[in-house]
Amino acid sequence: MAIMNAVRFVMAAFLLLTPSMLTAQVPKSGANSAVSQDQDAAKTNESAEIAQKLTNPLAAMISVPIQNWFDFGLGPNKDGFRYTMEAQPVYPVQISKDWNLLSRTTIPVIYQQNVSGRTTQAGLSDSTESFFLSPVHIKSIIWGAGPAFLLPTGTNGLLSTRKLGVGPTAVVVKHKGHTNVGLLASHVWSVAGSDSHPNVSETYAQPFVAYTTPKAWTFAATSYDTYNWTAGRWTAIVNPIRVSKLLKLGPQRLSVGGALRCTVTSPQYQPKGCGLEFTITPVFPAKQE
Repeated sequence: MAIMNAVRFVMAAFLLLTPSMLTAQVPKSGANSAVSQDQDAAKTNESAEIAQKLTNPLAAMISVPIQNWFDFGLGPNKDGFRYTMEAQPVYPVQISKDWNLLSRTTIPVIYQQNVSGRTTQAGLSDSTESFFLSPVHIKSIIWGAGPAFLLPTGTNGLLSTRKLGVGPTAVVVKHKGHTNVGLLASHVWSVAGSDSHPNVSETYAQPFVAYTTPKAWTFAATSYDTYNWTAGRWTAIVNPIRVSKLLKLGPQRLSVGGALRCTVTSPQYQPKGCGLEFTITPVFPAKQE
């Protein structure tokens, strides 16, 4: 009997306490939900901010864009193919309270077929190293300038100029709301290298416009224009639309995107028509003082 009474007591207490426990849990659950929503909103805003900074070549962020593109219609028979993978690590250093120094290295690796006769080449192409000195506290019109160097790192004579070059480079960006509009330009002259390869005198211009949504999607258009003064030839390649999304994989931020890559004009035996391009960019935001 005592055991039965104890069981009845426990059951009665459980039935009496359960509604109050459930009622007490409701505000807690609602508070957790509100906190979770605030945290999600903060993460979304941070992602959108980082995604937009990626469209600014002078942003104070460590990033490693890895671009991949496929070109078609090369060579004397217009059946040549080229795949390029280009790593472009960007590293900013705040050298004083008011100035950043940003380094941008371009390292291309190329595989091509039937571009020079019925032959195949694969290996490292020439690298470039650019430095930009840029003010820290400018928010609307952002600019930077410095030297650019052409480094003859190509592992094959058909993938390299075999020249060491130097010249100026500069970037200007207009920032307004969710949009960045800008121009990156440079010119390089060869100053040393192999006599069996022509001298280098080349102007490069990259105008761009990019819009980033609050959900960290970016829609951009870019043109890559090069004029070879030695040969008197233009090359103009356009990304009419580039779409990318900033993702978070664990603690790592990562931008993934793709674009149509269309040749507007190019020298004989160089790419014709449209190809494809995709980019993966690990991002490491840097703090400003």
